[in-house]
Amino acid sequence: MSIPPISLDSSWRTESPPTRRGKEREVIWDVDNLPNGLDALGLSTSPSPLPSTVPPISGSGKGKKDDGPISVRVLAGVMDSSKGRDKVLKCIQYSLRTYLYLLSLISRIKPLSPWFKSNSKRMKIAISGLSLTRKCLLLLNPLHPLSDLLSHEPMSPRTLVGHLIDLFSALSDDIYCLAKLGLIGKKTGNVADVWANRFWLLTTIMGLYKLHLKTIPKIANSSSSTEKRRAELSEAKWTNRKLLSDLAFVSYDVFELNFPIIEEPMKCFTGLLSGLISAFKLYDSQWEASIGKG
Repeated sequence: MSIPPISLDSSWRTESPPTRRGKEREVIWDVDNLPNGLDALGLSTSPSPLPSTVPPISGSGKGKKDDGPISVRVLAGVMDSSKGRDKVLKCIQYSLRTYLYLLSLISRIKPLSPWFKSNSKRMKIAISGLSLTRKCLLLLNPLHPLSDLLSHEPMSPRTLVGHLIDLFSALSDDIYCLAKLGLIGKKTGNVADVWANRFWLLTTIMGLYKLHLKTIPKIANSSSSTEKRRAELSEAKWTNRKLLSDLAFVSYDVFELNFPIIEEPMKCFTGLLSGLISAFKLYDSQWEASIGKG
């Protein structure tokens, strides 16, 4: 089953298995209009042009037939952007984390062989490294909402609030990342982590509200063709799955739920699902851009 295109974005926040509190961070605000909300992050449920963060594929124009398989060129185009690399690394990270969780289940039945034990140690190191790499890929994200706030163009109060939330959320992410790098004290990083999770929960709830009470009814009442409305509604359903995955992931830590039995499988599933949806959207956007140029 193919996954329909969905505009999704997220930041780097996640965690490695040994820690209790590293999180998956994705800032989402508006589904329709906010320049720094779901639209800016690609969470619109209407067809949209190729995100500016995903550069066009070089050499995909007419008359150029020797650039190799188009699927490879599309993937190369996705990996040219920091957002694309973040999503691909996220899929790898949570695939490895799921692998470790399955090994832990097997180890309860029978002891693991020495090879699997050493392999598990390497996978834990890899997951921790991928987590920090993804954090560093999205450093200085506050520059985007800051540039919008400093713009001389008039903006509505709702747009202003959206920019402010994006700014504070991105600042919290960066402070936490700098703490993980050892450039800021651990205590300060923990405080920033708590606030980053709260902002993430808030923006996810706002995204779900906008999606169900405004965007989906607007699509249903649209005068567009049946085929177009069906495609947009299918896209909205995948957006809803993405937001629900984020909501489950971050709620566990914001509300400090103490259910260790379900924590790891829940985070493995929601983290991997969120990453796959985001990665597929970026790939589909780049594919459509490449076909349009071909």
